[in-house]
Amino acid sequence: MKIDICNPDEIERFKIDHPGEIERILSSVMAKKALVTAYSENNRDFLVTSLAAVDMPGKAIYFGAGNDAALNQALVASHEVSFNTAHDQVRVLFTTPGLTLTTLAGEQMLKAPMPAELLRFQRREYYRLPTPMAKPVKCLIEVKDSVLETTVRDISIGGIGVLAYTEDLGLHEGDTYHGCRLSLPDAGSYLVSLHIRMIYEPVEKNGIVTRRLGCQFIDLAPSVETDIQRYIIRVERERRASAF
Repeated sequence: MKIDICNPDEIERFKIDHPGEIERILSSVMAKKALVTAYSENNRDFLVTSLAAVDMPGKAIYFGAGNDAALNQALVASHEVSFNTAHDQVRVLFTTPGLTLTTLAGEQMLKAPMPAELLRFQRREYYRLPTPMAKPVKCLIEVKDSVLETTVRDISIGGIGVLAYTEDLGLHEGDTYHGCRLSLPDAGSYLVSLHIRMIYEPVEKNGIVTRRLGCQFIDLAPSVETDIQRYIIRVERERRASAF
């Protein structure tokens, strides 16, 4: 399956163009050693390979070169190369300008520019990171004349899921709250605006009824978005490190 056979509705529905999300997806593809198929623009030449490196500062990605020199050259000569892979069992497609043949860590590689967008074939949403219980993330929300302290249970660059209690009244679905203060451990404290997308009231194992709120960030500053993405990447790395 190539990106050029998708219709405009599919492209708009499944397109991801946020650099942080693209980096996270491609890094996961690399970590899981998922197979990647690279197609030349004429569709006759293709290479089954894997993603070897994701270089965000250099805005480039690297794939293992094939054993067939002629095939490598055909991909290098192609003005456009399409890629087909999978992320968490979901099809991922993207296209880049032509490749270059290079070396990385002594291995022959095919280098491509970082894609500006990709298609991930499920409903478009940002990855949500469950926050560590040992270092809880807090969010203060101004409700009428008081300030409500909530615990953030998960976070993404698109929004947060927070936990409150039923006695904390005043929050309503569809409302937007400005001047909320989000505190990320070892990162900083940030003023954000939140739109309440969903509220539900599950019962905990101890019988206490809690309030869960799904909140979307509104007009998030680029610098805050960058810090949230860095926090997500750092926590994921710490979890992977502690698992070994």
